[in-house]
Amino acid sequence: MAKTATGWQLDIKLDAGAWMYKFIVDGRWMTDPNNYIHNESDNDNAVYYKYNYIFKLKVYGAAHRVIVAGNFNQWQTDELYLEKKGDVWQIPVYLHEGAHSYRFMVDGKWMPDPANPETEKDEQGNINSILRIGETVYFKLDGHENAKKVFVAGNFNNWQGDKIKLKKTADGWAIAMVLPAGNYDYRFIVDGDWFPDPLNPCQVVEDGKVNSFVAVKPTHVFKLKGHGDAKKIVLSGSFNEWDEQGYTMAHNGDEWTISLHLEPGKYLYKFIVDGNWMIDPGNKLFEDNQYHTGNSVLWIEP
Repeated sequence: MAKTATGWQLDIKLDAGAWMYKFIVDGRWMTDPNNYIHNESDNDNAVYYKYNYIFKLKVYGAAHRVIVAGNFNQWQTDELYLEKKGDVWQIPVYLHEGAHSYRFMVDGKWMPDPANPETEKDEQGNINSILRIGETVYFKLDGHENAKKVFVAGNFNNWQGDKIKLKKTADGWAIAMVLPAGNYDYRFIVDGDWFPDPLNPCQVVEDGKVNSFVAVKPTHVFKLKGHGDAKKIVLSGSFNEWDEQGYTMAHNGDEWTISLHLEPGKYLYKFIVDGNWMIDPGNKLFEDNQYHTGNSVLWIEP
């Protein structure tokens, strides 16, 4: 840390989340005396929260207490009290990526978020607002001008085919969704008829069905140059239990590509070119296998 006129300081760029820390003064560890938020372990670390969302509620008329609760805090009603600023009640929070259900409690009465149009009914019949933290993904289907209802479903919503409805556009149907980092299979449903995305060449086979595939916040792009005459090239490896049907790669120019979101760690993989297995010629890292044909090695760093 750099010495200043009043003490010591250091600026560090942090991602959203909860961060524990201590100071070390001439070798002696100490907790931040200006931060009253500590963890509950014996180490007594100070905790800094970098927020990534602000719950806001505009209350018309008098209100004495406004609380927000949801699945992110086990629906506790004695934790997240909103602060009034002008005619808006608000509180900054940190939420991990994913879908969060929540409601406000205004002077003891529950209500969904009037500024959030996405809601769902829970098992008790309560109407909860749904907040999604992640990256925006656009699902687009051209044509089908005469369709009555168009939906998209995938492993991001447990394949519920009547929940995510696309809006009609000038040349087809579309919807923007927020999804957390991960790998997703999906299909469109047009008036009850299920089929993969005709604009997306990346596919995966699950239970004998061909689904379209998209990676949100991918951590690696697999590439294979050449093989312009190949009919189909798929990627298979330890990340999908060496499924021979693998991930169908897209043919772009003089190379085949597909992006995956992989957690930090070691992965083994191969390409399958029209049924023939081969290691990645663009990757110098490989190791032998039980068939003595080799596997390419990929390390994803934290």
